[in-house]
Amino acid sequence: MKNIFWYGTAREEKIEYLQKYGVAVIGSRLLMELLWRSGVGRIHYIGDFITPNDVRMDASIKPLEANDYDVVHPMSSDTCIISYMYSGYEELRRQLKGIDVVVAHKHIETAAKVAEEIGAPFIPSIITTFLPDGVSFFEVEYPTIKRDPISYAITCSVQAGEVLRLFTGHEMPVIAPKAYVVDVRSREYLKMIELPLKGSPKKTY
Repeated sequence: MKNIFWYGTAREEKIEYLQKYGVAVIGSRLLMELLWRSGVGRIHYIGDFITPNDVRMDASIKPLEANDYDVVHPMSSDTCIISYMYSGYEELRRQLKGIDVVVAHKHIETAAKVAEEIGAPFIPSIITTFLPDGVSFFEVEYPTIKRDPISYAITCSVQAGEVLRLFTGHEMPVIAPKAYVVDVRSREYLKMIELPLKGSPKKTY
């Protein structure tokens, strides 16, 4: 499956090298599945309770899973998927040990704090990457994002591509304070923004 995804884009050795990396995904089952299907070697999935809104947004969650624990199971021998329940800051530090990239759609501030402490790039619920030696997540005003199933699916798809760019070096991901938000009303779907520094007016997209 991963070879189909990368066909004509990266050399075979780069595709196989993905198995050496570990990603933590917090609260996005769809993004976790995309990374698994792309050949990432190790995924720590940190789940929470599944709300009815999660079911509405995330096409990979079945309706009957609403109000249940968000737990995933191994899907293939190619990828090691370890499922955890979110239990706060101290436990999250343990769960993210040895991880190369952290992506969070829930518990974003706690995840950003741990990512900074372990020196890992951090991707929040919009399309941008906070590098360990770059602008901090806590230095910018994080926008309020209005979600719908289509914008959520596009966001997860592009974020999966950004993670793979970090790992393979095939093109550069978007680096904070630059970011993209998905706007289904726009012809191109993606809108480039610049995250303002703390103290600036907060925006809604």
